Amino acid sequence: MDKKKRPATQSSSAAQVDDDWVARLADFLFGEDKKTGPPTQSPSADAGDDEAARLADFLVTDELGVTRPVSEVPSSYAARMFGEEAARIYGVMGRLLHLNRLPVGDLSLITVGFRITDRPNEKWTRRFNQFKYGEPAAIRAATRTFCAAFDLFSFDWDPRVVVVSSVSSGQNIVQHDTPASILASALAESRGWEWLPHHVTKDRHPRITGIPSAAKRDATVDGVYLSTPIGGEPGLVIVVDDFCTRGATLADIARAVRESNPGWKIQGASLAKAERAAYWKGELTNAHIHDSLDATWRGDPEAASPWY
Repeated sequence: MDKKKRPATQSSSAAQVDDDWVARLADFLFGEDKKTGPPTQSPSADAGDDEAARLADFLVTDELGVTRPVSEVPSSYAARMFGEEAARIYGVMGRLLHLNRLPVGDLSLITVGFRITDRPNEKWTRRFNQFKYGEPAAIRAATRTFCAAFDLFSFDWDPRVVVVSSVSSGQNIVQHDTPASILASALAESRGWEWLPHHVTKDRHPRITGIPSAAKRDATVDGVYLSTPIGGEPGLVIVVDDFCTRGATLADIARAVRESNPGWKIQGASLAKAERAAYWKGELTNAHIHDSLDATWRGDPEAASPWY
């Protein structure tokens, strides 16, 4: 059966015209590296040029239907929302957050929001935790929301896009009922992209959740992933994980994909980025998440779409 496709720039019919939301579209201030909290290291001028070139590939459509490169989006909202320092790393790209560099590796990340680990009762953090703990209704809601967040996301080129996901710690191949693979397969289907569940495998390793040392967590997933050749003309690989903390898993998948697929671009994606409010300089908030995604999570009829 042929996959259903839609134009990459199509936005949800449930999108509401919101002048404040249009004004709040964020800039990407290509700046410092970030572990957790404030920036700690300035990149070279070349690194800034590379990041600007990479983001030039991405387009964002605002709620009034205007499409433009993310580098041309106004700069005020990110600073007001997250604080001046954090705005150098995070920005809002349509309905997605963009982190221009992860602490581990060289990938950027697109994600829906923050999983604020020391504020478990914050609305979106509570929802993300329900998904993490496997509540069926939350898994369905998170999948709808993850796909809907990409409605305003597109490219200024016409790449072949393939989607892969992380593999659970106790497994060596993707299982179709894991959170990351559910998100990845639904995203690929909703966008008309290719879902390649078996192109990424790995060695089994201990769960990293209970490892207190960041360095030991990173080392646990270093070098464990393998990737087979995708074939055909190089395009873009979107690597999906359910949550991202430091990016070690995404970085190792990227390494494996690059080794067997030279010339392909790679983009990390997750449902949420884990952060701690105690380490944040400025206000750590999910206030950037638009009301349309709140309606999508709840399953409101006006937010329904044939794609998710």
